Amino acid sequence: MRFSRSILLLASLSLLACNNENPSPNNNPGTPADSSQASTSSPKPKSSLDSLDAIIAAEPNNLEALSERGFEKLQRNDQQGAWLDFQRAFNVDSTYPPLLLHLGELNMLRNQSREARNRWTQCANVDPENIDCRLNLVKLHASIQNFEPALKYANELIEIDEYFAPAYLYKGIIARDSRHDTDLALQFFQKATDLDQENVEALDLLGVTLASRGDTLAQYYYKRILAIEPNNAKIYYKLGVHYMNIDELNRAIEAYTKATQLNPNDADSFYNLGYIFTVKVKDYHEALDYYSKSIQANPNQNYKAHYGKGYAYEMLGDVINAKKEYLKTLELLPVHQPAKEGLQRIRN
Repeated sequence: MRFSRSILLLASLSLLACNNENPSPNNNPGTPADSSQASTSSPKPKSSLDSLDAIIAAEPNNLEALSERGFEKLQRNDQQGAWLDFQRAFNVDSTYPPLLLHLGELNMLRNQSREARNRWTQCANVDPENIDCRLNLVKLHASIQNFEPALKYANELIEIDEYFAPAYLYKGIIARDSRHDTDLALQFFQKATDLDQENVEALDLLGVTLASRGDTLAQYYYKRILAIEPNNAKIYYKLGVHYMNIDELNRAIEAYTKATQLNPNDADSFYNLGYIFTVKVKDYHEALDYYSKSIQANPNQNYKAHYGKGYAYEMLGDVINAKKEYLKTLELLPVHQPAKEGLQRIRN
């Protein structure tokens, strides 16, 4: 039961553009209700905490209420309050599955992964039908590349509910990461989306995996995500990378531009726009603007944008600024060979 990313010179620049780490999908929070619509004469409704407080006041050892109140406090980032309620509940029944689930979640927030694993394992042993504890165990084991138990719990999830999409998603991740079998992984990711048409994580994995093969079908899955989450800047970035890699530059520019409109701090999209206007379009003034925006978005370690600016300045014949940017690149990354070569060229 449920409880609930020159030729040699241009090649160097291209390498920087195409090897950015792809970010994982981002879910947008809901819009808060407009409190101005509330009537001032209406009585303030009791919060769930108020109701749970009342139950616990009347029944101090109410296991379900203590566990639920601890979870409510955990949701409000009151870890100490949650811990106290969980301890009280634990003293009543140390085998209560929802309590073990929430204790494991608190352990993870405290970077106590071993303790979390133990709680969720006990939960799975106590409740043979518990989905949430098993799913957390799949995620935990897969994250540390402990694939055998991860696969075991994923299979148990399917035995409990053969239509449970996350189990197939994680079987795909396990197949990809443990066996490097992307064909099998794609089958599992597709199964997850067949079962859950709006499973953004599975759609994203399909897009990323297909894009890595240069398969134009990748864009279909990215667009499906955008139909669900139209303001997902990270997916527009991934779509831009895909279009750039298959040399559909106009579409890449559109996707990157949309990503930066949604996220003005998207340094990678600004950089890749700079790359396109440097290497493909050869509009060096436009490229300089994008590189500058990339640096503004990420001013600390953005050596690649400083190098791009240096090259653009060099192409425009501005040796002084080119030297400045190449030196800045080497300040941030002393082993950056293209910047060293750029300095050598402008000195000759």
